[in-house]
Amino acid sequence: MKAEPLNIHDKRFLINRLIEQAPVSTLVREFFKNADESAASAAPGNRRIEIYPTVIEGVRKLTFWNTGTGMDDRELKQATELSSSINKEMALDGNFGIGAKVSGLTMSREGIRYRSCKDGVVNEVVIGFDAEEQTYVRFPVELPDGSFDTVYDVTQAVLDEGRETAFDWTEVVLMGESEDHDTVAEPLGKGKPQDRSFIPSAIFRRFARFAEGAEVRVDVAMTKGGGKDETGRTRRLKTLDEVVEELPNHEWVDAPGGELRIHYIHDPKHESYSHSLSALANPATSSTTFCALVHKGERYDIKSRKAWSAAAPNFGIPFGSKVLTVEIELADELALPNQYRDGLTWPDDRSPMVAEDFDDFVRELMPDWVKDVIRSESPASDDNLDDLQSDLQKLLDEFRVPTVTLSPSRRLSAMQTEGADEGTDTSDPTDLDTEFPELSETSGKDGAEGDPDKSQRAKHKKVRKAPDGSKLSRSAQSLERVPEIKILTDPEEIADKNLKGRAGRFYKDAQTLFVNGLYSAAERMAVELDAELRASGEPEVVRSAVMRASRKFMAFRVGKATCYAISKRLSDDWSSDDLDRATSPESLSLAADDYKQSISPAKRYAKELIKAADVPEESVA
Repeated sequence: MKAEPLNIHDKRFLINRLIEQAPVSTLVREFFKNADESAASAAPGNRRIEIYPTVIEGVRKLTFWNTGTGMDDRELKQATELSSSINKEMALDGNFGIGAKVSGLTMSREGIRYRSCKDGVVNEVVIGFDAEEQTYVRFPVELPDGSFDTVYDVTQAVLDEGRETAFDWTEVVLMGESEDHDTVAEPLGKGKPQDRSFIPSAIFRRFARFAEGAEVRVDVAMTKGGGKDETGRTRRLKTLDEVVEELPNHEWVDAPGGELRIHYIHDPKHESYSHSLSALANPATSSTTFCALVHKGERYDIKSRKAWSAAAPNFGIPFGSKVLTVEIELADELALPNQYRDGLTWPDDRSPMVAEDFDDFVRELMPDWVKDVIRSESPASDDNLDDLQSDLQKLLDEFRVPTVTLSPSRRLSAMQTEGADEGTDTSDPTDLDTEFPELSETSGKDGAEGDPDKSQRAKHKKVRKAPDGSKLSRSAQSLERVPEIKILTDPEEIADKNLKGRAGRFYKDAQTLFVNGLYSAAERMAVELDAELRASGEPEVVRSAVMRASRKFMAFRVGKATCYAISKRLSDDWSSDDLDRATSPESLSLAADDYKQSISPAKRYAKELIKAADVPEESVA
């Protein structure tokens, strides 16, 4: 007896569930991808994709049109079945034959109208949700002779509209959720208006490449710039690859092994406009910088605007995310798209793949010119945090925390490092009341006066230089280094790093700690110091000094809490989740709130700043 293939007992339930659980966010991708693949089959010079509004009973409906091999009545009927495609091979790593219809019907229950011209004959079919049948169907229509059919010839109607039938083409119209649903203004659902250039911008971000020779044009009613209330004129939509040469700089860098490469792009705003240079070179779209994975010409896990700014430090870009784009292009065999093509998965276990899985490559392969852009975008600061970080390093060294060694990882760069001596989960007592002596009164005097330790730290001639070519010892290299601390005082930067109402955020991959210089604890400490020191100098100088002291010592408290959390890696009782919670913005905020412990050293530091300013008070006549 032959084996019996499994069948579906309740097809209606499965189809309804498949459609109603599909993400509507992939709608634009799915219909454009179908158009792009079909256009590739057209004759060279006639590979066209057009996106425009079709007015049906006075309401605009979003329309995708493309040249390429058309479908006759039987093929059109087959193409509207789920898990079915015409002229394309279905495969897990290729076309599913399911995406456009599923995501389209999720939003467009009123119907999706397909028209296809083949050999001069145009056929039409409409699929959608039938309330009586309580499932998705091909709608029957009554023909002039009184008969009914679901696929029918509309050649004459198309000719009456002035459309061509001399070559093959296919058109898809999204009717939406109801007859009065404007799917041009609200393509993702009724009552969910989108930016006017949402469609071309979504295509621009998602697709790194179009079919060879394909020209994409979008009606001016759906692009930024002039033509808001017009229709009938179009603008050409280009890919980033087509405009990148007009930008200041870009570079592809191959990673060892050949399985991925990184594209670094400098895309600043124009001096005279609010738009980025790529947007000005591509007027059909509203372009912003982003980070994304690229697989088979499409982008996944796209991070833009605030999401990119918040994630950028992990990629070695603490500042400059608004002018830098990063693409991580993967070899075909390295990833698979998930069921609905809104994300990538690892082939071995289908777990999600995200851009952060490759952030170490972005940091390590970064060209020097990108680092120069980051430095130019970094905010200017008068604070020298070297002493602060030096004292925190002493604290961390007390625990002898080794750097992270081999652990289960999907990163291509994951490799075992040389281990250090085992650390301890407790520290020897040490004095961490840092004095920040760079502004000490003894700093300009001979080392015989004042505290000799302070004078040695402050005078550069006391620093003994190692021979050329020297580097850290193997044991020191294998010990954990203290994070680089950056104090933010720009409200926009603070918001971009998701630090509003939080004292700090630790990026463990990049070993960077951002501190919110506008956090309430710093302000409270400054008010208290100002009350004690306001008679010490000119009011503005005093205010500036106490604010700098408050921020610096808050950074020290946040940094100390981070170092203690890092040391817990040595404890068997702490999991990785526990460590993440210990360095969460909420935990670091609690450490920052305890400012009373820092009042005395902060006061001394503020006094030194006031004296260094040396601004004499004006005599009152």
